[in-house]
Amino acid sequence: MQQRQQDPQRRSGISAHRSRQQQERKKRRGVLLFGVVGLLLITAIPAYGYYDTFVAPNREWVVKVNDETFTMGYLLKLLRMQQAGSEASGQPLNIGSRPYTLVQLLSENEVISQAAPRYNLTVTDEEIDAEIRRRLLGQERVDATEPDQIEREFQERYRFYLNRIQLSTEEHRRIVRYELLTGALLDHLGQEIPIEQPQVRLYSIPVLDQGALSAEEVADEVRTQFARGVPFPDLVRQYAPDDIVRKEGELGWIPMGVSPNTDPLIFEELPACENPAEWLGCRISEPIGDFDPLTSQFSLNIYLVREKSNLREVEERYLNRLKNRALEEWLQEEKRINDVQVKFDSYRYAWVVEQLTESSQRR
Repeated sequence: MQQRQQDPQRRSGISAHRSRQQQERKKRRGVLLFGVVGLLLITAIPAYGYYDTFVAPNREWVVKVNDETFTMGYLLKLLRMQQAGSEASGQPLNIGSRPYTLVQLLSENEVISQAAPRYNLTVTDEEIDAEIRRRLLGQERVDATEPDQIEREFQERYRFYLNRIQLSTEEHRRIVRYELLTGALLDHLGQEIPIEQPQVRLYSIPVLDQGALSAEEVADEVRTQFARGVPFPDLVRQYAPDDIVRKEGELGWIPMGVSPNTDPLIFEELPACENPAEWLGCRISEPIGDFDPLTSQFSLNIYLVREKSNLREVEERYLNRLKNRALEEWLQEEKRINDVQVKFDSYRYAWVVEQLTESSQRR
């Protein structure tokens, strides 16, 4: 009888003991799980920081042209290429607005590449090979040296060059292809530009700050002295920079389109001198602000038209500028009819500059 009473008590004790063990195991599992989660968090935070700082920005696109995209990583590669080339010449890379310029160039190069088939413009592998050889060896050496020796020298120089700029062969050949296609398009557009055009023989005094006088005040002084009869060449010698003085202020025979901002002034408003040989009957312009997108330079100028010609052959230097103007207009139209997007802001600029700075410090 007593044994039967003790059995339920024993079983109850055993059950309570098991329950306490289960609770302790649950606590230990909870503590272990908490520790694992904490360890994962501790590991994940720097991993995410590394991804967010180094990996994610590389994969973000900065340029889209229809279905073709270019990432921050690719942009950084091109900038490092320029950095390596600059440092190899003994000059550190002046970053400045270079990333913005390169982003713009990327979009324009791809627009040209995608439009090239419409104009039957192609660049063959052989043309790319020849251009790379010409750049690394020089055309005279390519023409004068034995082919086997040239090939060995080229391969050695090319490996060294690619290693220095940190680009693959395919990436470098793509850049050369872009440049050759741009040249081919320039030549194509240039065929539409007449070799002979109406032109003006233009002179200029670039007006600069002088001492306490601002450029505008100097311009007023130039116009006042000219109105009092001081000859234009004397004003050039007195107020113009040395390189302009050596040319006596002459810019040459200018066709329409070289400087669209001043075309109405020099072709319509300013008359030619009555006696160009003696500088008689000349008029000068008000100071004109002009921005040249090809050189990214702003200038303040006073102009004089010495002669005009209804038909004259365009000088090579101005013919090239007309080609570039034609290319600018062509690109504006192509960007309008294609899906061209650029996503490059101050945050991305700062990231690129930071990466380039670190690259330079590691060299």
